[in-house]
Amino acid sequence: MQATERFHALSGLSLEDQHKVSLFGRGLKIDPPQRLIHEAFESIAAAHPSAIAAKCGHLNQTITYQQMDKAANRLSNHLIRLGLRPRQRVCLVVQRSVEMLVGIFAVLKAGCQYVPIDGGVTSEQALLHILADTDARFILCLPKLRDKVEQFAGPNALILTLSMDIAASCPATKPIIHVLPQDGAYAIYTSGMYSNQPNYGPLSSLVGSTGRPKGVDVSHGNVTNALLLEPARLGTTVGTKVAQVLSVGFDMGENQLEGIENLADFSRRLGDTGVSHEWRHIDPARLRLEGHS
Repeated sequence: MQATERFHALSGLSLEDQHKVSLFGRGLKIDPPQRLIHEAFESIAAAHPSAIAAKCGHLNQTITYQQMDKAANRLSNHLIRLGLRPRQRVCLVVQRSVEMLVGIFAVLKAGCQYVPIDGGVTSEQALLHILADTDARFILCLPKLRDKVEQFAGPNALILTLSMDIAASCPATKPIIHVLPQDGAYAIYTSGMYSNQPNYGPLSSLVGSTGRPKGVDVSHGNVTNALLLEPARLGTTVGTKVAQVLSVGFDMGENQLEGIENLADFSRRLGDTGVSHEWRHIDPARLRLEGHS
């Protein structure tokens, strides 16, 4: 559309005012300080190595940024030695824990895309479908979920149990892997992930849907653009605490997690803001919606 047509109804304005009107809704173009999720996390680990990155209250776990960064580097190097190659998908069958965060950053540092699966609520049908649909050769899981994973993993899948000493003998240096902002950071499967949940009455519509899970790719650039700039940063700064209460297999849960890099979550608002991540168990049956008793 030509400028003369665009401002035909504003012809009474001066050229200067017409130009101002043309700028409404555009805003300034601001690039995020980092374009990769794990680089955002690494920047805060370098600036505040002793700051608490995450606390998991029900497991009595605490870890600093430096400890998490080194643990993720070791696991990433371990996975690469086992044959993991950039841009492959890695399934994480986990629940909220420090090991989950280490696994996420290890996958990202290897230039790969993680697929978060909440091992506590995902139905067997959904787990079987996701493992097959992603065609992931590597599967990371918590010890208590290994038996479940072994039932549904493909014959060629390599299953690794997450623990803080899984790659203790590997170097703590960062792997040298070329990653682009348009590369996939994670693939989220939402629909059908929660069909094992009990019925919570009026809350049932909030805990997830049923049906065949569908995967959606999310790139590094999408995440850093959303979480490392205002207003999504929500003014978080060093020392801010952000609770991660949503399922790790839910997209908004990933935003909480990646606030760890802003964190950003994954928080996950951890990351470049130096905030710490803290989890507490909440029984959904105790929740109440306003107007429902």
